[in-house]
Amino acid sequence: MDPCTRSAVLRQEADQVLARIGLFECLAGCRRVVLTGSYYLDVMIYPDIDLYISKTSIEQLFAIGTQLAKREAVRAIVFEKSSDPELGDGLYLKARVDHGDWGRLWKIDIWSLEDSIINRKTDEMEHFKEKMTPALREQIIQYKASVITPLKRTPMYSGYFIYKAFIDEGITDPEQVSIYLRRNGIEV
Repeated sequence: MDPCTRSAVLRQEADQVLARIGLFECLAGCRRVVLTGSYYLDVMIYPDIDLYISKTSIEQLFAIGTQLAKREAVRAIVFEKSSDPELGDGLYLKARVDHGDWGRLWKIDIWSLEDSIINRKTDEMEHFKEKMTPALREQIIQYKASVITPLKRTPMYSGYFIYKAFIDEGITDPEQVSIYLRRNGIEV
């Protein structure tokens, strides 16, 4: 299927995955839940959903993980403490969900962060969304599809820099976007 159709199907299926595992029910005790990334910008190219929740304790995050692990479609739960200074003492929970046929499991990244960090990151995503045009959206989807790795995903941590290249830097040539990503430490 062409990349734009793939993106539309993934976005629709993402909503099914969220409902199937009852993610928002599991996060009901969180003060704040914010969807972000390719789901928020509607430029999905592989099965991945990113979100932020207000800072929780490790125990609270494990309770969320326990609820998710009980869902039939959830195949794995991973917990990590952030080592990224930009994320403070953030906590990370990843759920891998069996749904659809994408050659890989769905990945749901849940970042538990201080509200000030969520605000900053949300402002960046809102900026990208405000500047997104149908033409930019298509170019971003096409580019992301062109750099899918053997693991059937885009290069690690590339999303933000792809959006920045197209939207803020005005780079539209795919090779120049790849050069921009490499300059920012992304392996393309």
